[in-house]
Amino acid sequence: MDEFQEILQDFLVESFELVEKLDEDLVELESNPEDLDLLNGIFRVAHTVKGASSFLNFDILTHLTHHMEDVLNKARHGELVITPDIMDVILESVDLMKQLLEQIRDTSEDGGIDVSACVSRLDKVSGGTGEVETPVAEAPAQEAPQEVEEVEETTSDDDEDELDYENMSPEEVEAEIERLLNQRQEEDKKKREAKIAAGESVPSLEPDAQPDEEFAEEPKEETPPPPPPPTAPTPPKAAASSGGDSEPKAAAPARKAPAAVEQTIRVDVKRLDHLMNLIGELVLAKNRLIKINDDVEERYEGEEFLEELNQVVSIVSLVTTDLQIAVMKTRMLPVGKVFNKFPRMIRDLSRELNKKIELVISGEDTELDKSIVEEIGDPLVHIIRNSCDHGIEAPADRVAKGKEETGTIMLKAYNEGNQIVIQIDDDGKGLDAEMLKAKSLEKGIITEKEAETMSDKEAFGLIFKPGFSTAAQVTNVSGRGVGMDVVKTNIEKLNGIIDIDSEIGKGTSMKLKIPLTLAIIQALLVGVQEEHYAIPLASVLETVRISTDEIYTVEGKSVMRLRDDVLSLVHIGDIFEVERILDSSEHAYVVVLGLGTSKLGLIVDTLVGQEEIVIKSLGEYLKGIDGIAGATIRGDGGVTLIVDVVALMEMAKDVKATALTEAAQAGSAANEKNSASDYTVMIVDDSKTDRAIMRKALEPMGITLVEAADGQEALNILKSGDHNFDAMLVDIEMPRMDGYSLASEIKKYNRYKNLPLIAVTSRTGKSDRMRGVESGMVEYITKPYSSDYLASVVQRNINFKSEFL
Repeated sequence: MDEFQEILQDFLVESFELVEKLDEDLVELESNPEDLDLLNGIFRVAHTVKGASSFLNFDILTHLTHHMEDVLNKARHGELVITPDIMDVILESVDLMKQLLEQIRDTSEDGGIDVSACVSRLDKVSGGTGEVETPVAEAPAQEAPQEVEEVEETTSDDDEDELDYENMSPEEVEAEIERLLNQRQEEDKKKREAKIAAGESVPSLEPDAQPDEEFAEEPKEETPPPPPPPTAPTPPKAAASSGGDSEPKAAAPARKAPAAVEQTIRVDVKRLDHLMNLIGELVLAKNRLIKINDDVEERYEGEEFLEELNQVVSIVSLVTTDLQIAVMKTRMLPVGKVFNKFPRMIRDLSRELNKKIELVISGEDTELDKSIVEEIGDPLVHIIRNSCDHGIEAPADRVAKGKEETGTIMLKAYNEGNQIVIQIDDDGKGLDAEMLKAKSLEKGIITEKEAETMSDKEAFGLIFKPGFSTAAQVTNVSGRGVGMDVVKTNIEKLNGIIDIDSEIGKGTSMKLKIPLTLAIIQALLVGVQEEHYAIPLASVLETVRISTDEIYTVEGKSVMRLRDDVLSLVHIGDIFEVERILDSSEHAYVVVLGLGTSKLGLIVDTLVGQEEIVIKSLGEYLKGIDGIAGATIRGDGGVTLIVDVVALMEMAKDVKATALTEAAQAGSAANEKNSASDYTVMIVDDSKTDRAIMRKALEPMGITLVEAADGQEALNILKSGDHNFDAMLVDIEMPRMDGYSLASEIKKYNRYKNLPLIAVTSRTGKSDRMRGVESGMVEYITKPYSSDYLASVVQRNINFKSEFL
């Protein structure tokens, strides 16, 4: 029984690989129907699966593959032209083959799946009546070969002699199959010669090509190594011997098979996982050893043994790193394992959607960790289906736009640093940001305020919101509002990010950036009080050092100015409820996190440094803690929690303004008042009431205020040189000279080119904001506003000018 299970396992591994290859080659054959070499290869694969399944008495699988083989055989002899409709039937039979193999894998039997309808269609395609009796799975195993033989006599001219497979060794079965193939080739050759002699036209294979030569090259196309069940690899010498006995030919594969097996072995994935865990422990021990070595160096500085200790530690570190890389490579799989199923999917979708779509694949040799390869298949399916349905236009629409009738989807993978990038490009209609916003508003996914301030890049991200769909009606392909949200969720689980670029009428490009492995990663270690946290380095954009004076409160949230951006801030201690104490004079560090188009500033007390960490599960009792992805052991033996960046950025939305101690707040206010007394700000507004409101908000700061009724008066005051202004509050709509024109004129003077210009207006449109930025405005405040908010904006710009300008 153990021996049968071993053979069965080899049969399943090989058959799954062969059927996947069959799927790919059939789609390629549809595009290149004249490629007889490809057709012969497909026939050979089908024949191999049939022979192996017959040997193991899987009657239904044998029955199905036999009829599919009949269709392929007629095609390769020029008796049948494979049309798209016929290809549909052949591909249906391949799908059934996959189901039968899965059934065999789960139950060791091929019953329970009805193939009769497909077999009937295959029989009609090959010229039969379609009335074919399908074997029953419960039939006695010893009768299977005879039953298959009877079907062969009635449906095919390529008969095989009755074989007692059960009493033959694998080598004898290989030799017998080889003999039958040679016999079949000789019969085909005689038929062709007879037709030629009779003056009939027959399709040409290649000039003077012998059938033996045709099959002698085919083993090069078959990638799986030959297992104990019959795979019928033809030795290269077979082409040289045109006549003679077939038995000497059978000896060649029997001698060559061990050589192929010796070069590769199959290893259980559980063993690789265990080995990876051991390497993880070794990496932790290496980090600990390096830390101990550093402590010893400090304590025994100048001792002779230190040099030898350093050498040993260096060697252990180097060997551990090399061993880690080697073990990781054993788990690596080419991403082509996932990519190879998409040509068939594109082919089926093209027919279902009545579109012409071409798939171009590149970089399929790029390698990823096995666990990641298994996880990215489903997201890619959703993205590509979405591109086919929503991206690529119908042929008539494409022609009307001046495009090629056939749309193109490009799927490629490549390395970028310590990440793999999978890019999906299409030349379809692109994403319309305004339409996406409108749909989201209609479905209640976003608010009007969010839509107004949302950039195009952020609007593209709306397609990943749960329940979002732009489909006019629900179809088998899309329209239910599920799928793309699953893509985002699954990619973020892998610590990956998604980046979208799109242009209306040109197409869409989507990049999935995924780490090479999930077991051992680079991380930034940070501290707050006595606690330490590890942040995956792939999510860290940069780190900056700030003082508490640079933290402002806007609408109940803490923010800071980072170059030209306003960055939301949250203290890691506020998220994980760690008690902390801040001094008003203390500087803090901000770790800028990035996830797609979203950014967040994470305030920490200390930056410990970058380190290679091993991800460990928290166990049953502690798993599921929000914001924590796992734990690792530091070099000093302490446990450090690993931050789940996706969850943390979601939790940060509910955190209010970063709390400062009373002393810090008082000190900050005092510093602001003392420093503000030396500053001068101009208020430019044609409304006396609005100027009074602004004056009332700014007077408590102790700054000097100068007023102007319009842009022209403000410009004259500046030219007079009576004041050295530190900021200006500018209304947009004013007589004589509006705010935009005033800003443009001010920037012409070198002495004022760095003067902070703050727009205060009731205009809220995106185009108004853009025009304000282009004219030189550094801030844009919309009416109505709170006095505290106006004061904080002015104070921030005064501080910025005095410190950096």
